[in-house]
Parts: sequence; C-alpha cells; structure tokens
Amino acid sequence: MRTDATEVLDSAIPVLAKDRAASMQVIAKRAGISRATLVRLFPTRQDLVQAMAGKILDDCDRALSRAEADTAPVEDVLAALVAEYPPFAQLWNLVYVEPDVLGVPEASRRADSVFGRTVEFFKRGQNAGLLRNDMPAVWLASTFCGLSETAWELTLEGSMGTRQAPDFIAAILLRGAAA
Repeated sequence: MRTDATEVLDSAIPVLAKDRAASMQVIAKRAGISRATLVRLFPTRQDLVQAMAGKILDDCDRALSRAEADTAPVEDVLAALVAEYPPFAQLWNLVYVEPDVLGVPEASRRADSVFGRTVEFFKRGQNAGLLRNDMPAVWLASTFCGLSETAWELTLEGSMGTRQAPDFIAAILLRGAAA
C-alpha cells in the first residue's frame, strides 16, 4: 500500500484530471490506498488539490531548470522539454482550471512564473529562427502545453504509447498538422 505523499500525488493527479468531481474515496481507491490513509496525508480535498498543484509546479520548475531553458541551445531545450512533457500537461489540465488552486495567490503566482519561463524559452526559439515569428510566443507556449495535455490524456487512455508522445508533440509543434 502506498503511503508516501509523492507516490499518492502521482497516482491522484491522473484521477482528478479525468474526473474533476472525484471524491476523496474515489481518489484513494484509484491510488490504491484507503481513504483513511489519504485523509491522514491530505486532510481535505482542497489540501490534496493544492499539494497536487505544488508538485506539478515543482516538476515544471525542475524540467525547465534541467533543460537549462534560459541558456542551453534552443534545440536541446525543446528536446528536453518535450521529453518531460507531463508536468506541462498537468499545469494546463489541473493548475489553471481547478478552483481550489485558482483561489490560492501563491499557486497562481508560481503558475504564472512557470508559464512565463516557458514563454521566454519560446521567444528564444523564435529569435534563434527555430520557431515561427508570425505567432506570439505566448501562443506557442500555450500550444506546447495544449499538445502536452492531449498527448498525456491519450497515453492515460492507452490510445498513444508513452514513447510516442514526445515525437507527436515535437512533430506538431515544429511542422504542424499539414501533410
């Protein structure tokens, strides 16, 4: 039985992403733990959702830092971010839409900071000539998060393999959907 908070969050994030109304009982069951264990770790649903948001934001920060988003060659950063896409999918899927997160100023500030760093990377990509200049960098960053969300959901459903997802994101982001 999982009793580590990080493991529980890793299990709970996809549950809430698929069913925003999931109760603590449903989340616990799908995470493979008892409701009592879940409540011991996260006394309220709001505590759980806010912990999820914190983990997602930490994961995004780590991915951006590992990729050296501010300094490494743009192609390398893009490859690294695409390889580590799930936190960006979760940022888009949960952090920006969940009421228990939106009402927390610190979480909103951190989400804006993570997204701002992502936008700045896409501006670097435009300046380096890798990415289109005729679209705002915020649109490109949003597209990356949206593609990440779609790929993540398709992998959760079993419609796409986990190794396929980064290639899908990169292909659509860099070459579009045109034949």
